[in-house]
Amino acid sequence: MPVVNRAKLNRRRPVSGGYGLLLAMSIFITSVDRSAADPLPVPERGFISVQPARTWEEGLLSGNGTIGANAMGRTAEERIIFTHERLFMPMGAPVMPPDQSARLFEIRKLIDQGLYKQATNLQFDLSGQRSFMYPDNFVPAFDLTIKTRQQGDVRNYSRSVDFQTGEATTRWSDDRATFERRLFVSRADGVCVLSISASKPGCLDCRLKLEPREPSEEFNGDSDVMKHSRQAFREHVANIRSTSTAESLTFRNDFTKAYPGSIHMLEGFARVIVGGGARNPEPDGALDLKNADRILIFLDLHPIRNPDRSEMKAMEAALAKLPDDYAGLLRRHSEPHGRLFNRVRLDLGGGDDHKRPTEDLIAESTYEKPNRALIEKQFDAGRYNIISCTGELPPNLQGVWGGTYVPGWASDYTHNGNVPSAIAANLMGNMPELTLAYTNYIESLTPWMEINARHLFGARGVVLPSRTSTHGFNNALAPDFAGGFWVAGAGWAAHFFYDYYLYTGDREFLANHALPFMEKVALFFEDYLYEGPDGKWLFSPTQSPENTPGNSKSQGSFNATMDVAVAKELLTNAIAASRELGRNPDKIPVWEKMLAKMPEYAADERGIIKEWLTPRLANNDSHRHSSQLYPLYDGMPDEIAKSPELRAAFRKSIEFKLDNYWRNNQQGFMSFGLVQLGQAAASLGEPDLAYRCLTQLVNRYWLNNLASMHNHRSLFNMDISGGMPSVIIKMLVASEPGLIRLLPALPKDWQNGTITGVLCRGQIHMKSLRWSPTEIECVLSSKAGQTITLEHPTAISKISVAGSGAKAGDADAPNRRMLTLPAGQDVTVKLDLQQ
Repeated sequence: MPVVNRAKLNRRRPVSGGYGLLLAMSIFITSVDRSAADPLPVPERGFISVQPARTWEEGLLSGNGTIGANAMGRTAEERIIFTHERLFMPMGAPVMPPDQSARLFEIRKLIDQGLYKQATNLQFDLSGQRSFMYPDNFVPAFDLTIKTRQQGDVRNYSRSVDFQTGEATTRWSDDRATFERRLFVSRADGVCVLSISASKPGCLDCRLKLEPREPSEEFNGDSDVMKHSRQAFREHVANIRSTSTAESLTFRNDFTKAYPGSIHMLEGFARVIVGGGARNPEPDGALDLKNADRILIFLDLHPIRNPDRSEMKAMEAALAKLPDDYAGLLRRHSEPHGRLFNRVRLDLGGGDDHKRPTEDLIAESTYEKPNRALIEKQFDAGRYNIISCTGELPPNLQGVWGGTYVPGWASDYTHNGNVPSAIAANLMGNMPELTLAYTNYIESLTPWMEINARHLFGARGVVLPSRTSTHGFNNALAPDFAGGFWVAGAGWAAHFFYDYYLYTGDREFLANHALPFMEKVALFFEDYLYEGPDGKWLFSPTQSPENTPGNSKSQGSFNATMDVAVAKELLTNAIAASRELGRNPDKIPVWEKMLAKMPEYAADERGIIKEWLTPRLANNDSHRHSSQLYPLYDGMPDEIAKSPELRAAFRKSIEFKLDNYWRNNQQGFMSFGLVQLGQAAASLGEPDLAYRCLTQLVNRYWLNNLASMHNHRSLFNMDISGGMPSVIIKMLVASEPGLIRLLPALPKDWQNGTITGVLCRGQIHMKSLRWSPTEIECVLSSKAGQTITLEHPTAISKISVAGSGAKAGDADAPNRRMLTLPAGQDVTVKLDLQQ
């Protein structure tokens, strides 16, 4: 991600003054009452916390992929922030890049002359833009505020999220009763369900209202944040209306900079069911409740594209059909949600620490001894977060949650590292259907991507820009940011298209989605590449994401290692897919010839892999991105596997970055950079390096609500919610068609453990994997009959199998065994390891 002024809007400030003082007192009271019996059961898989949220980033998260709910967990002044996956606030009509393809030869000539900054400036000048342009901002919808009368001190406070059900709960006591709020966002019914109850009848005195996000609530009184957020709110949101009746709350606003095809307004409707007491709708849109026994709220919200067609009545009618049955609605939701979440489980021996609050686990975990229960909870939290924020669309930078009108980097889809990290565990983590949200979104951008290719490069095919939201035009460029030169995006996206097929065996998807998209990307490279003096292809102009060569003053460059790696992978996969389907007999020879002329990977004079495959550009390895490691993000190409020199060069790159960029990185800027290093280390079979990446991810980038962060415990961001589980899985299981590597990068600290439910390429479900220092036991089920190779880093002294039709045999190395798997049968494999 570019380091831009938006990032500074996410600084944290201490809680101080007014409500902050009351909140601090509440936290103090909670801490002194910790010796009391915990009033809230600890979820089997989930967490318990003993402090309410200071900011929206620390709220309890729930979501069904479409609607997000974020509950602060405050006793007297609760706020639940609602969001919608399509709530990208219109910032003005999209700007189509002008056709500058006739000037491409000039840009290339400047690059060839080493005038990189002039080349970058020329493209920006031709764009007609005044500055770097973000797409539409992802913003919150509104808050449900709940003001509750309290009597005496708050005692026995706790809050929790149950990952298996998606239910967020807050419980506390005062002098009158014990109170509880429980909510979830239903996958079955498509709405948020909130229950408010008390241990004694007639104790609920609440004031409810739907109102816009209050900027002062966002970042603990940071004046810069409040100023920018209020300004954005005033400029873009208008005609706010909150209403109430004895049985409902409504919210509506317009967007001032709507354009054809954008959302024009937002509507929300809440049905309020009250048992006992008195109800008083107020003129400002609030609903005052006195002496109630219980409260049940159903809430829905819709971004509206047609300003002449309100959906308020439709929402009211739909919510009226739901039964007054919180437990029944929760069961109806928990089945599809739990079916997704419970497919995979990690057990590293966390034991009784699972019963402890997250505040304690985070405080005690260290780099030398990371808390195992915390690792297991973060692994679960990551999968839970990604499940909860994936709907029709993939996760944006904030998933499906937000709390400000000026989110970091617009909370868009950032394709040069963030989105690939967020979705990295979907396939191996046994959530393949979530990958379809990503592929569907990428396909929806095709018309814009075709214009990018044609107008910026005079090429056929598609170019995916580094950032998108409601459109796919490439406006992510500036004199100091050469995003208009980045060409690896669509090829990187194609990796996930083809990988979906490799994991699932879905030939219909391969034929109708994966291969057609790969063909479009290949078409671009056919037109974009041209021969250099040595007969190899030149990739010019380009950008290695957000990095500037060490001997240059501009990101504009050529022959970025990432581009070469992406093109090699793309063409190799396109050839394989075409042969599988019997297609493209005329294209396969073209692609094979293109592969033969690709630049080769190379190391610099220090033995570190080069980020630009040319002697003219020097590495800048003290950088947050590690794009030159792309070949190892998700496997290892043969040319690297067969070259000890290249493997050593990639390993030295990881070592250098850990020792130089990350060791002294106090801000911890860009957590997914550690994901990239961890993925590459696991692919190399380097457990110590992978574990160094993991311990930083564990100890620096999660809050007490187990939301993941972009920086050191700040800047709400979902990148490592997908990325960290992927690193862990890759350390334990790696696969490619016909080969499964068991424990390829197992840390010394994990002598014993179990993981269940992992998916492997080749349509193989690893139902369980259990290991100890002397043996491994796994249960495999293959959709298709096949013979594969099992591999372990050390020699295998004995293999035994159990399962109808299964057979084991020797392979070509002591650390390998052949295994024949029948279709649709569970096969138990036991390996004795040579000591």
